[in-house]
Amino acid sequence: LREKDDLLAGRKPKRPGQDGPTVLDLTEAFMDAKYASVQCGELAQRTFMEYKATCAAILDAMGRKRLISDIGPDDFARMRTKLAKRCGPVTLGNTIQRIRVAFKFAYDSDMIPHPVKYGPGFKRPSKRVLRLERKKNGPRMLESEELRAVLAKAKTPVVAMILLGINAGLGAADVA
Repeated sequence: LREKDDLLAGRKPKRPGQDGPTVLDLTEAFMDAKYASVQCGELAQRTFMEYKATCAAILDAMGRKRLISDIGPDDFARMRTKLAKRCGPVTLGNTIQRIRVAFKFAYDSDMIPHPVKYGPGFKRPSKRVLRLERKKNGPRMLESEELRAVLAKAKTPVVAMILLGINAGLGAADVA
């Protein structure tokens, strides 16, 4: 019964007495460190929320009680496949990078004695795939008729923001 969950998940069962940090320990320590960075102003709240979603994906894919030392390249390959089914190549690449950051945090903070091996199946999408995706989506541009319709419906402060964006090339953060 002790090995049942591991065997059903297709993992090598851990030996009795084998102890170490779990995936839950990793995600909690990582999120605590990132929360401290948000409090210091070193990390944006949006980035923190993306890390939080990534940690939830790690917990979902690996399991809460799984030892970090038991995770191998095949686990990361399965996780990448699962992620690729529900998100596009840009989001997939960003998520993979955040997962790598979390596991590097475990090594840097001495939770694990050696870096995690991700294997060849856990790579970001190639630049070719990203280029094809961008080409498939087409140009992201509003035509003059569309802009006039937006300006006609917008209220005064928003009109100013839109005009600053169009004419001066300012972004949302610049206008804010």
